[in-house]
Amino acid sequence: MDITSVLIVLAAGFAGGFTNAVSAAGSLFTLPAFMFAGLTPAEANATNRIAILAQNFSSTLTFRQNGIAHDPYVFWLSAATVPGAMLGAWFSLQISDELFTKILSVVMVMFLIITITNPLKYKQQHHERTDLKYKLLGAVVYFFIGVYGGFIQAGTGFFLMAGCMLIHRFDILKTNYFKSVIMLIYTLAALAVFLWKGHVLWLHGLLMAAAMGAGAYVGVKWSIRAEEVWIKRVIVLLIIAMAAYLWFGK
Repeated sequence: MDITSVLIVLAAGFAGGFTNAVSAAGSLFTLPAFMFAGLTPAEANATNRIAILAQNFSSTLTFRQNGIAHDPYVFWLSAATVPGAMLGAWFSLQISDELFTKILSVVMVMFLIITITNPLKYKQQHHERTDLKYKLLGAVVYFFIGVYGGFIQAGTGFFLMAGCMLIHRFDILKTNYFKSVIMLIYTLAALAVFLWKGHVLWLHGLLMAAAMGAGAYVGVKWSIRAEEVWIKRVIVLLIIAMAAYLWFGK
């Protein structure tokens, strides 16, 4: 790695960790940054999983250390995502770099809209829905979320939260715990595919993971004091700039 690549990775990791702390979809920063640093789209997609793995391991551990009640159902949903994640990861390696880049730019615009509209703004749920029909529905939905997560990762947290809140009506704390555990497990599955194909660059991934940790710390501190409108403005401007570069310049 040259100094420019190191700086790009560190800056994007900080931005991604910051974004995950105050909103979601930090991979919208980290994935393009790896490509800006000279990685192919396949290498960027694969290497990004190291930071995602580290982040969700830390999040899951923190939840458990703070006494969040464990629900074995999280492993059933996780199991549903695993084959999907492996399929999605494999498919991402079958398409051209140009097509993957175009898809990523479209995904960035999609999540730009989600960031602005905030369709999952939390409202108190009355009761959980965990009887058999909702568990079967959850298994099917989470399989396809796994496919998406294995394929591109960016914004998967939104879909995981949507499933927990809209299908099962979990509260926000349980939703975030489920999101962390499920993402941890399916990321292991996707990473295994990328390792098998030899696309993971460990140095880049570990640098990104460290920078994301620092960004998340600052993001939590800033989100306590800053107005939500300014948080959204910062994220929106950064996403627009990178999506435009990917579509027209990369």
